[in-house]
Amino acid sequence: MRLVLGAVVVGITFAALFGAGATWRVRHAEDRALRAALESRVELARDEVAPDGSLRQDAGSPKTDLVQVVGPDGVVRSSSPSLRGLGPLVDVGAATGSTSGVSSKVALRSPDIDLALLGVPVRLAPNGSSPAGTGALVVAVDAEGFDAATGDLLGLLLVGLLAVVLAIALLSWVLTGRALRSVTTLTESAEEVRTQDLATGLPVPRHDAELGRLVAALNRMLVRLHDSHATELAFAADAGHRLRTPVATLRAEAELALRGGDPTEQKAALERIVEDADRLTLVVDRMLARTRSRSHQPAPLVEVLDDAGARWRRQAELAAISLDLVVDRTLPTGLRCGALLEVMEPVLDNALRHTPAHRTVRIDLHVEPGVGPHAERVVVDLSNPGDGVPADIESHLFDAWVSSRDASTAGGLGLWLARETARDLGGDVILVTGGPPTTTFRIVLPASSGPHKPQTAAG
Repeated sequence: MRLVLGAVVVGITFAALFGAGATWRVRHAEDRALRAALESRVELARDEVAPDGSLRQDAGSPKTDLVQVVGPDGVVRSSSPSLRGLGPLVDVGAATGSTSGVSSKVALRSPDIDLALLGVPVRLAPNGSSPAGTGALVVAVDAEGFDAATGDLLGLLLVGLLAVVLAIALLSWVLTGRALRSVTTLTESAEEVRTQDLATGLPVPRHDAELGRLVAALNRMLVRLHDSHATELAFAADAGHRLRTPVATLRAEAELALRGGDPTEQKAALERIVEDADRLTLVVDRMLARTRSRSHQPAPLVEVLDDAGARWRRQAELAAISLDLVVDRTLPTGLRCGALLEVMEPVLDNALRHTPAHRTVRIDLHVEPGVGPHAERVVVDLSNPGDGVPADIESHLFDAWVSSRDASTAGGLGLWLARETARDLGGDVILVTGGPPTTTFRIVLPASSGPHKPQTAAG
């Protein structure tokens, strides 16, 4: 209805503007035709006017049957038979004051006729009591025929414009209804789509190319959603199955601690339970962190590294390992990278677990120009000494549940979570060198910038 109403408003506006212009043109053409007819009669009537203002009527001439001569004193000196007995039809002063004459229209009652008039100046000799001077020669034509033709033409124009407006409304109604009928059918089909129907998609309209392209794009999107949903379901099922083992281990250790009477053994069992619980909590937290919204504004990277650097060093000290954090000194003050810790910490945990005691883990962080929609990106190279990545797992190191150690406590998810989180944001985590003697991971993440004021970060 809105589309039809809009089309009708546009049609009425067009009709009004076009009608006003056409009416002006028709009226102008009528005035020009009347003027031309009057001027031709003036030339003929001049030959019939005597010097004293009397008319020498050309018997039966239709172009001089409506003539009047008015003296300079405003008295009618002579008239054609059709205008006898009538007073001056034009003002003498107005007629003599214009070289081209004065035109007007008048409706007479006797005879009942509508006249178009043209009065032009004419030199007259004295005639009785009327003095000599410039008088007016008045000629007239019957304007009823012109008015009738103009009225008929304007009426036809009005009917035509109304027909155009109605045709626009009807055509808009038909075309809009046809177009929206496909949209309505598509909407009803979309309402019936269930989760298991994502791969099937929506029916593609055959007779609507534009809507067909839209539906095809939506179907491709639904296929991607279906694949993603199936992948997430498979992963959730696999994760649930695999996490049952560490949970069962926790329960077994708790039951053994309850059965044992030795306080030392109970304390050791409780410590193992706490350690396993912490590992499980860490895995769950990272899985949740990957899916939670990152719409909040992260803290500047300089502040994040200051806080995290101290925590990472304490974590390394507990394992008798040194941590060397090297940050580019020209790091912009306002640079932000919200997912940096979520991606870095699983990789750092992996490095600390595989680094021998009394050795050093090195982190190099710098900023590079970005690509695509990101103006800048953060690049982190994380290196640790050790035996390196076993050759049998290097090609699928970032797959879920892959680990070089016993995964009974939910191992094998850290690197997978780190890479998936980075890729979700347009970055990546790659293995640069698998060692030995040194294993190096590279983390690339998009960043957003604030004021570019260099400041020394934690190092």
